[in-house]
Amino acid sequence: MKLEKDTARKLTRDIIISLFIYALPVVLMLLTFYVNGQRPWKEKTTATILNNH
Repeated sequence: MKLEKDTARKLTRDIIISLFIYALPVVLMLLTFYVNGQRPWKEKTTATILNNH
């Protein structure tokens, strides 16, 4: 079964929009870390230390 050009175009557009919506929170979080100079994955907090024991 061959897809029509219009259907294939809409499907491609929908996939691109879905990937954008999925990736947007991650990109915004990393941008916030970069702007604020934070590196939470390098810091050990007391809550992390207490949860490991």
